Amino acid sequence: MRPLEWLVLLAFLPFVLQLFVPQRPRGGVAAWLPGALPALCSLLQLALEGGRTQMIPLYLLAVSALFLQGQFLKRRPGRGLPTVFGVLVAGAALLPAWALPVFQLGRPTGAYLVGVTEREVAVRPGRRLMTTVWYPASARSAPAPLTREPTQIATGLGQAFGVPAAAPFLQHLRYVKVTASADAPPAARTFPVLVFSPGLTGLRLQSSETFQDLASHGFVVVALDHTDAAAVTVFPDGEVRPFNLARFGIRPDQTERSTELLLPHWMNDQRAAYDALASWNASDALLGGHLDLGRVASFGHSFGGVTAVEVCRVEPRCRAAANLDGGWARGMPPHGSPKPLLLISAQASAALPQAMQHWRQLMALSSDHPVWLELPNSNHLSFTLTPRLSPLLSPRGYRLEAGQRSVDGALRSFFRASFAGHPETFLTGVKGRQDLRLRHPTP
Repeated sequence: MRPLEWLVLLAFLPFVLQLFVPQRPRGGVAAWLPGALPALCSLLQLALEGGRTQMIPLYLLAVSALFLQGQFLKRRPGRGLPTVFGVLVAGAALLPAWALPVFQLGRPTGAYLVGVTEREVAVRPGRRLMTTVWYPASARSAPAPLTREPTQIATGLGQAFGVPAAAPFLQHLRYVKVTASADAPPAARTFPVLVFSPGLTGLRLQSSETFQDLASHGFVVVALDHTDAAAVTVFPDGEVRPFNLARFGIRPDQTERSTELLLPHWMNDQRAAYDALASWNASDALLGGHLDLGRVASFGHSFGGVTAVEVCRVEPRCRAAANLDGGWARGMPPHGSPKPLLLISAQASAALPQAMQHWRQLMALSSDHPVWLELPNSNHLSFTLTPRLSPLLSPRGYRLEAGQRSVDGALRSFFRASFAGHPETFLTGVKGRQDLRLRHPTP
């Protein structure tokens, strides 16, 4: 809960406690204050912090308290009422706010300040992407919002997952901030670049905590929305493109083959982002001269991880690839990678025979020191912001902060070793670690 939300909750204490006081004021402002205080604090909270769906039960109870205060001044209630009302207040405030909090991202662990900006990328006539670019900065300003389009994001997520009614319960995303500062001046040198793809229906904001941590350690991260395959994409000119596989020519009866059919499109998207890097480095007012085009790599989550591996297999500009729990579809086995490769899988994915078979095949076919790690007690969404969205979505036994640090640390160590031309040194650093289980090479 945010500070003023706690204030609203605490404002009910005088209302409840007054019912246990033998002698109470019977008139004037003092008599009305216990019942009016929750409503006044609610108005203050709405004005300064903004409302959210999860607080509606508490706002309604604040209005009820004001009405009941008038009744109490006429006759003294029984002792059972304050107990019932207190339980209602606690439940109305704590349960929704706990289940869907206004969460905070972990602070970046590196030495650099972090900036964030957005860029549009043209893939071909009729197809364009939105990207968010995270980079090392030389100055700090106010924290940027997690998203500039919270209403469209909430609506798009609800529709993409078949639960449009869930959209109001995601409106609080408008209050979530990142540590990075919008359009901050970049640090004065060039930095390696990592291009990121989310999974199917995923969004470019989904791993923002990882992105800003990588940027604080000296990486530029370019995160993509794959238009029409993301839950929603919002462009600067106001166009909103929800999830719609029909735009790729994929029919409803081809859903099981959707990733197989999408892969060429997603690979083209990533390669278009690679092309954009050269343009940005040459002439972009903010990023120009700060991108090390000789050190570029791809990574991604879920189907985005598969895309990253496949792009790096055929793209000469890609130096390495990392796959976060991305499994190959049936009929689309992995080819292996001739470049340095890191796979981090979720522990829950070990129960998926097809995924395990394909990952073993990927390791066997890859030739430049491939490494496969497993994140203990995790599931497929542990690599995203989902566990922060609600504690109900975090698997039992998964330690969010520790897991986040483990994944972020492994990614930056892997890319550093790969860019240095010594990917074998990464394996030396992960052997024997307890926070990440080594699956390949076999210990």
